[in-house]
Amino acid sequence: MDTHLDLPLTWPPEFSTGIDTLDDQHRVLISMLNKVHTDLTDHSPLHQFEEIVRGLQNYAGYHFDTEARYAAESGYLTEKAEEAAEHLAQHQAFSEQVASIKTRLLIGQRIPKRELLGFLAHWLIHHIL
Repeated sequence: MDTHLDLPLTWPPEFSTGIDTLDDQHRVLISMLNKVHTDLTDHSPLHQFEEIVRGLQNYAGYHFDTEARYAAESGYLTEKAEEAAEHLAQHQAFSEQVASIKTRLLIGQRIPKRELLGFLAHWLIHHIL
C-alpha cells in the first residue's frame, strides 16, 4: 500500500481495531494529520510546526502506553512475542522520528509540509492498518 491519502481524512472503517479507546486515540492522530493539511504551509511560522510536533510527542506518550497495557493484558506480548517486539520497535522509531523533527525545528530548520504529511500518512497506513 502506498502512502497516499485523500485529505482531509475521515475515519476509514478499515482503521477500526474494535477497541474503542485505541480507535479514539487513532482518531486524534487523524485529526493532527488533518490539522497539518489544513493549517500549515511550507512558510507557516515555525511555532505552528512546533505545536504540532509537541502534540505528536504527547500523543505518542499516552497512546503507546495504552497500547502496551492492552498488549500485556491480552497476552499479546507473550503469545506473539516476535510480532509484539516489532510493534514496540515501530513505536520507538516513531518517537525517534518525532524527536528528530523537533530538533530540526528547534535549530530553525524548516520542515516541508509534505515531509510531515508523508511521515504521518505512512504511520497511519503502515502501523495502524
